[in-house]
Amino acid sequence: MRALVFITFLLVIGCKQEEDFKPVYNVPEEFQSFIDSFINEASKRGHSIEINNLIISYDEKIEVPYCGVCNSSSKDPRIQKIISINPNLQCGYDPLETENFIFHELGHCVLGRLHNSDLLPNGDPKSIMIEGNLNLYSPCIYQINEDPCDNTFKREYYLDELFDEAAPIPDWGD
Repeated sequence: MRALVFITFLLVIGCKQEEDFKPVYNVPEEFQSFIDSFINEASKRGHSIEINNLIISYDEKIEVPYCGVCNSSSKDPRIQKIISINPNLQCGYDPLETENFIFHELGHCVLGRLHNSDLLPNGDPKSIMIEGNLNLYSPCIYQINEDPCDNTFKREYYLDELFDEAAPIPDWGD
């Protein structure tokens, strides 16, 4: 009997919390274009995404090697999603690096993706969900030698893979 009362109590509390949840959307203007682009890129790939449960804020407490973190890799819309950004680091020297960073964090917060350290046959990361790499599809900042360093042509693949983990390996990835 006690077990039945306890289970009923948990169900009532669970339902009450679900009813009380009020999503908060608070994204600084400097990041809104990246949120809009994420929704647009998802739509181009056949996914309808609405983001109304997101806070992006700067947080001095983030450890130095990290540009930012998402508080949850759950798709549950009843969990307030928060992307905390380290103000002590320069993360994103150009708009595509910043996009890569924000899309990676949205991969956690919105898509429920975890880190993926798998590599393509050519040794490049298989996923935008690799930890700590913001220049997957960035243009050259400084050309050091004859090797090509403009990776903008890789963007389509990394976004395809973000929204579909089974995306085929691109020709340049062999």
